[in-house]
Amino acid sequence: MNYTNNPIIIGIDHGYGNIKTAHCCFKTGVAAYDKEPTFKSNMLVYEGRYYIIGENHKEFISDKMTDGDYYILTLAAVARELNIRKLASADVYIAAGLPLTWVSEQKDSFKSYLLQKESADFNFKGADYHVNFVGADIFPQGFSAVADKLRDFRGINMLCDIGNGTMNVMYIND
Repeated sequence: MNYTNNPIIIGIDHGYGNIKTAHCCFKTGVAAYDKEPTFKSNMLVYEGRYYIIGENHKEFISDKMTDGDYYILTLAAVARELNIRKLASADVYIAAGLPLTWVSEQKDSFKSYLLQKESADFNFKGADYHVNFVGADIFPQGFSAVADKLRDFRGINMLCDIGNGTMNVMYIND
């Protein structure tokens, strides 16, 4: 795999049921182990711990920064996107999605959570990755679906983001 020092923007929708990127979708389940587990499908190794990704869905919590699971899920999402680009190392800028009703309250703290480390070295599905995090922006979930079409909207429009047991509606005026 190759390296690029041009920042790659990776969009990640941090949902409760699923993590979504431009090219993949996987369940939010994270099971952590101190010793290497027997079954290794979707295994992420980070800082001496072993994580099995996507076996189930995470339970609803109002603060996604309560534990380290969404950070681990972010690493898995980044690895999947880098793998598609045939990269093992990159400077990454994260464009993250949070539920609409939480963006105003949790935007800054979630950005800090995602950028808690300047870089990360980890292994996902048997491949080694080195990522430099160069920044992040937080958007309402679903916004990316219409961001490039906003200039075409007239009057009142509604964007509905339907998740795994949640639904948010964003009004877009002119």
